[in-house]
Amino acid sequence: MKDDYDEYYESEEANLDSKSDSKVILFLIVVAVIAMTYWVAVQ
Repeated sequence: MKDDYDEYYESEEANLDSKSDSKVILFLIVVAVIAMTYWVAVQ
């Protein structure tokens, strides 16, 4: 199966870097939401 990312990125390496970056960003967003929820809850 060919990824849709291929049309946006020039190489397979750039494609994998983008997927990795998006997973890291998603993880950071989840951690930030959990931290803010906890901070609001203890106020």
